[in-house]
Amino acid sequence: MVTVRRGALIVELVRRELKLRYRGTWLGFLWTLLNPLVFTVVYTLVFSHFLRIGIPKFPAFLLTGLLPWNWFSESIMTGTSCLVDHAAFLKNAVFPAQVLPVVSVGAGMMNYVFALPVLIVLLVMYGVPLGWSVLALPLVMAVQFLLILSVVYFTSTFNVFLRDLRYIIQHGLLVGFFLTPVMYDLSFVPARFQWLLKINPMTILIDSYRRLLFYGTWPHWRNLGFVLTLALVLLVLGTMIFERRRETFAEYL
Repeated sequence: MVTVRRGALIVELVRRELKLRYRGTWLGFLWTLLNPLVFTVVYTLVFSHFLRIGIPKFPAFLLTGLLPWNWFSESIMTGTSCLVDHAAFLKNAVFPAQVLPVVSVGAGMMNYVFALPVLIVLLVMYGVPLGWSVLALPLVMAVQFLLILSVVYFTSTFNVFLRDLRYIIQHGLLVGFFLTPVMYDLSFVPARFQWLLKINPMTILIDSYRRLLFYGTWPHWRNLGFVLTLALVLLVLGTMIFERRRETFAEYL
């Protein structure tokens, strides 16, 4: 694949993307840490003190699911518009357009990695032990990377021809946030509605993160394997559609 041969280019573009995102700000990369912390404080106040949802160690529970969701939603949004936002690159015939979706997902992953130390500190503060299951973290992250990338190849392609897609996805992600057990446990959902959440691959991924980081157990391998298979199938289809349309991108940009 072109993206494999262009590893150095991808790394450089990810670094550039992260620098540009926080250029001119006082706090720089600290915004990566502050954003999820602010949401954690607000949701903890609402669900632990106002609504009293009753989940022990709720801030740690919440942040364990909130960070991967932020990676997912941020990468989908930036990835959807990555071709439009970098139109100047695509007008250069020799530039490999295939790397742009990878760069968007990679930048989102790095923001997740930068925020992990805060999560680890919070887990330690609440007395959550980190067991051997934490060794599965890179595997779960790899599955999530492939899943997001597979989606971004679709959305970035069609966004070139339908600019409204970005706003449709923005509203879809808002709905998806509440249909994914980020702020609550799946057991809180009535049994007749649980199937709706279980068909969501992000439900499986967030459950995997919570198992290995919060509960100290191994992920549910069969469910994780399902998400990996889905991601690979979508990735093949997404790259095929991307390649078929790639020659026409410059005309619409």
